[in-house]
Amino acid sequence: MSSNPAATLRHRNNAMPAPGTGQAEDIRGAAEQFASKIPPHHTLTSLSITHVQFAQDDILSKLFAYVTLSPLAILCGYVGVIITSRDLKPAVMLAGQLANELVNLILKRLVKQARPTEYLGDGYGMPSSHSQFMAYFATYIVILMYRRGIASEPLVPHTISAVVVLWSALVVYSRVHLYYHTWQQVVAGTICGFFFAIIYYNIVNGVLRTKGLFDWIVDHPLARQFHIRDTDSIHDVAKFDWEMWQQYRRTAAQAKSQ
Repeated sequence: MSSNPAATLRHRNNAMPAPGTGQAEDIRGAAEQFASKIPPHHTLTSLSITHVQFAQDDILSKLFAYVTLSPLAILCGYVGVIITSRDLKPAVMLAGQLANELVNLILKRLVKQARPTEYLGDGYGMPSSHSQFMAYFATYIVILMYRRGIASEPLVPHTISAVVVLWSALVVYSRVHLYYHTWQQVVAGTICGFFFAIIYYNIVNGVLRTKGLFDWIVDHPLARQFHIRDTDSIHDVAKFDWEMWQQYRRTAAQAKSQ
């Protein structure tokens, strides 16, 4: 052992690594290992359903880029309404929406018409899936507003119908404005979605409902366990729920006063 304590201390300090050096090397090594696993850029692609290209110097183009993503917001809305209401009516409408998309996929494979641009969008362009999606959505909503009479206020059906039709028209136009489809493709998609909504609604309510399918569903033990309901026969669901809530409040107040 050295007789000089200062020399011994300097020796130990030189032998020890600098503070944080080992940790920094571990982080650098982990980063290099992670980077080595990333696929080359030319082998990657984007999810076309969320990837929208637009002209950077065009304000309307940017606006329509957001508008054209509306079907994603509508699908999220479907899920939210179904989970919170546990009602068969929106679930049936969603089933028709998905069936409408399947029809669109089949039609595209049959027609095999290319999009107006090779670098915008994947797959075929005829008929436009966005247009068919929105046309079904708007048509079904309008049918519910007027044929089923789901609201007591006379202005509600007109207001909601006008909003969804305008919304649908903006989405349809966005596909042309952003050069993802031609006018022929969006018109064809709109017509397909319109007629599919009418046919689907009449099958559901003229055949399946009259055969007692929905009564069987809500009476099923599994449906009872999850409190599934069918409010199709209720004229104004919002008013019905409000009246039930008021009745609960009165019952609770009476229980407290006793």
